[in-house]
Amino acid sequence: KEAQELFCSACRLAYPVKDDIPVMLIEEARQLPADEEV
Repeated sequence: KEAQELFCSACRLAYPVKDDIPVMLIEEARQLPADEEV
């Protein structure tokens, strides 16, 4: 199964989606690199 993420362009974070539910916890998010397009 392909990993899914919900992207926030304002804070440049990618939140994981587990079982079709976004996990909107900063501790679970990954920081997007400056060169990665959102």
